[in-house]
Amino acid sequence: READRLDQLIEELLTMSRLEAGALEIKRKRHSLAEVIASIRDRLYALASKHRLRILLANRLPQVEMDDGRIGQVVTNLVANAVKYSPEGTQIRLDVQPDGKEVIISVTDEGIGIPEDQLDKIFERFHRVDSGDGQAIYGYGLGLYTSKKLTELQGGKLWVQSKLGEGSCFSFSLPRWSGEDPGEAMS
Repeated sequence: READRLDQLIEELLTMSRLEAGALEIKRKRHSLAEVIASIRDRLYALASKHRLRILLANRLPQVEMDDGRIGQVVTNLVANAVKYSPEGTQIRLDVQPDGKEVIISVTDEGIGIPEDQLDKIFERFHRVDSGDGQAIYGYGLGLYTSKKLTELQGGKLWVQSKLGEGSCFSFSLPRWSGEDPGEAMS
């Protein structure tokens, strides 16, 4: 377990370094978000093994312009974050829905929430939300930072809505594949 944590830290630090140096390669191609979620499904369920993870995909999802590996990393980071800040046994929901010219991916938890004065800070490097109960929560404060940067590099945006004591909803958008006919969709 500690080796996995060290491996995760090294990967996050390398990603952050490449992002800041402008050296991170993003390979945007036409992909199906349903396929991306399917490729990481087992990992997501393993991460949320002490929670009730629900994955809800719209019936007809349009193709998206993205680097599928990096978007898988963003989704994994958001689910891992929800697990860290939510009591065992609570629900974590992953929703993927089309919205006009983009697709919205949301991870909603029933966790501790984020104080309003920290909402602007949570996407900064090394910033972590205090659990408020004196318990240490594992993490380095890099997951949300890298997730935001990775999303922005792919023409999307990442935001949060949160209510202290009730939970948080992290959402990000990605543009539909630009060559797609609006009537054409793939599940």
